[in-house]
This record gives sequence, C-alpha cells and structure tokens, in this order.
Amino acid sequence: MPEMQHIDHDRLYTDLQYRYDYVSQFIGFTEKDQELIKKSASVVGGLVPTIVDAVYDRLAKYDITWSHFAQDQDGLKIKDNVSRDVSHVTMGSEVITFRKTMLTKYLKKLVTAEWNLSYLKYLDWVGHIHTTTPLKKSTINVEYIHCNALFGYVAAVVVGALQKSTEWEDDVRDDIVNAYNKFFWLQNDLFAKYYVKDRVLTDKEKDAVAKEELLKQNEIRRELRSESLVNAAVGVAAGIALGVVGSKYLC
Repeated sequence: MPEMQHIDHDRLYTDLQYRYDYVSQFIGFTEKDQELIKKSASVVGGLVPTIVDAVYDRLAKYDITWSHFAQDQDGLKIKDNVSRDVSHVTMGSEVITFRKTMLTKYLKKLVTAEWNLSYLKYLDWVGHIHTTTPLKKSTINVEYIHCNALFGYVAAVVVGALQKSTEWEDDVRDDIVNAYNKFFWLQNDLFAKYYVKDRVLTDKEKDAVAKEELLKQNEIRRELRSESLVNAAVGVAAGIALGVVGSKYLC
C-alpha cells in the first residue's frame, strides 16, 4: 500500500496552486507532459485557425449555444445587435470575431506558455469568465453542460488531428495525445470549480478570493492587451501561413 499523503480540504477551494498541484498529481500530469504539449506546437500551431473555425461551426449548430453570443461578453459590449436577437449573430458579427480571437490566443498560449502561477491564473480566468459573478463586466452565464460538451468536442478535434500527424514516432505521438487528454481534464476542473458547489466559503474567504480574482483579471487583461498590440503587426501573414499548414491535417 502506498504512503498516504494528507490533502488540506479547505485549501483546495481557496488556493489555486494547491488545487492544481493536487489534481495534476492525481491524474499524472507532469513536467514531461508540459514539454510534450510544447513539442506539439509545430503541428497544433498550424491547426489553430482550422480548430477555431470548427469550434464556432459546432456552436452555431445549436440555438442554445449560439444564443450566448447575442449578449455582452467579458471584454466586449455588443454594439451591432442592440436588440440582442440571436438571429442577427453571424460568423461575420463583431462578437464572433472577438470570441474567435480569444480562442486563438488560448490555443497559442497552450503550446507556448511557461507552466507557472501566471499561466494557471489565466487558465482559471478562462473558466471564471463563463460564469455570472460581480467581478465581471458582463453577466453572461454559460451553463456547465455546454462547457463540458465543448471540451469533449475540442479534445476530439485536437486529438484527431494529432493522431493523423506523421511528424513523430508512434510512441512519441501517443505520449503527446495522452498529455493533451490530461490537460483537458485539468482545464475542465478549473471550469467545474465555478459551477460545482462542493464547499461553501466563509465570508472572510469570499473576500480574500474576490480580491485575488480582481487582481488576476486585471493582470490577464493587461497581458492580453499587450499581446494584441504585438500580434497585430504579424497577424495577417501568420494567419495565411497557419491556414495552409492546418489544412494538411484536418482534410
């Protein structure tokens, strides 16, 4: 029988790093998996535009998911659909362009970011902005059933593309696929923490978490604005190149 490790129950709900360490150790997500995800950048980086388009094609297939884009988003106040009529939301709408840009940044970060507390805060923020909270600039609330379904779809698209790649030996490709499977479960946990009420925080804990959330959101928004300025200079050329590469693996 292995030596039993003590886990502080309350810290799982108040300490992001502690929660990540526990879940990642439990599922076996290691530094090797992090490096394998970075190793996949040569393939996944080229697939980003294709993956993003596939995701929004899937979201447009159902009125219940597409309806969320008729509302103000965190970071965007909708101006071209004042009536909030879902029938007015098209692939060319400002809100879809905005959301596609955010998903593109997310996928590019996945294969380039350093796995530190700053990146964990970003992954946690991605989960947080989909829920209703006083700390957000919008009141959009995407129910967990849709987030979970989308994770399953994105995972299937990414893993399917990786399995078609001939860039690596079979054992390396299998390890990369396994690393992505673990990652999606980690990210899913950082969504679930805002939906599943396993523990009710005390008022003192709520205040502490709220302050930390506000600092985190301001930090991430500054980082995203900075990235936008840099990416604007090279975005057109890179987009064309990545689109050409991506078509090779999803055909």
